[in-house]
Amino acid sequence: MSEQQWSATGLTCGHCSQSVTKNLSALAGVTSVNIDVKPDEASHITTVADRDLSADEVFGALRASGNYVLVR
Repeated sequence: MSEQQWSATGLTCGHCSQSVTKNLSALAGVTSVNIDVKPDEASHITTVADRDLSADEVFGALRASGNYVLVR
């Protein structure tokens, strides 16, 4: 299992978190997603998967969820 930490801006509420969680969970191999929403700064996202996710995959899931930006 691979646990990875990500940061993203634009998440402000539980609905944002649910949308991002749904799209990240749909990525192949993802078994768990945890999001600590921080409305006024970068939110912290933890993914657990049976492989390493690429930044492009995570970026795509964020964009599919709304106007959220992966902080690299």
